[in-house]
Amino acid sequence: MSNTHWDPARYSLFGNERLRPAIDLIGRLPKAASGFSPRHIVDLGCGPGSVTAILADAFATDNDDSPRIVGVDSSDEMLDTARKRSENIDWQKADIATWQPDEQVDLLFSNAALHWVPDHSTLFPRLLDFVRPGGMIAIQVPNNFLAPSHQLIGEAGMDWRKEVAQAMHAARIMRPGDYFDVLAPSCDEIDLWQTQYCHVLNGPDAVYNWTSSTILRPVMAALPDDAARATFTAKYKERLNQVYPIRDDGRTLFPFNRLFMVARKRPS
Repeated sequence: MSNTHWDPARYSLFGNERLRPAIDLIGRLPKAASGFSPRHIVDLGCGPGSVTAILADAFATDNDDSPRIVGVDSSDEMLDTARKRSENIDWQKADIATWQPDEQVDLLFSNAALHWVPDHSTLFPRLLDFVRPGGMIAIQVPNNFLAPSHQLIGEAGMDWRKEVAQAMHAARIMRPGDYFDVLAPSCDEIDLWQTQYCHVLNGPDAVYNWTSSTILRPVMAALPDDAARATFTAKYKERLNQVYPIRDDGRTLFPFNRLFMVARKRPS
């Protein structure tokens, strides 16, 4: 996904809904009172930096000894927005698939980003190599790929099966048990859980507006021309609005599943 342009403004249309899982993930991390005081924190796939700023606040100290915070993203547009947010965070451009830190990390954090990177059975051990013994990882990935919002993409794109299938393959995660198996050889205190959020969205085509800023982006880019994109969009919207009908009050309920994991790297 490193070559795909992101629109920070469109992505932020559902800012509160996208922040909530990150806040829930941060809330499950141990704090200084329990002996966990990370000195080097990295937010992989930081996007516009809103989550990184919350992460920095969560581990800020009352003195000048606050931890070093690094936000990593592959999108120039996202990083431009992030740099306007805070000068105290080290914003870096890199592809997660090839990124490596300049020193070991105490907390490796990633919210709604790693599903764009393939082969997690290889990616996770590589990322864990960058975490110091006793350090932690905290990761959240969308787990909504079997929901109608995502399955209907294939239905609407039947005329372009190959293009849509290749684009959808870009976003993929494993089963929870597979993540446990990948983490267990080097981690203890492994905490895995799933949450379904029921988002209350406003206005017409609300679910389409949500997916068009994320999972639909590679699909739209893969379609051959504007005519194909228009036809696909009309079919997709029609089916979405049947499955996720707008209520009389103008709101739409959108259930969305997410997978979380927190683990401590075993001391050497």
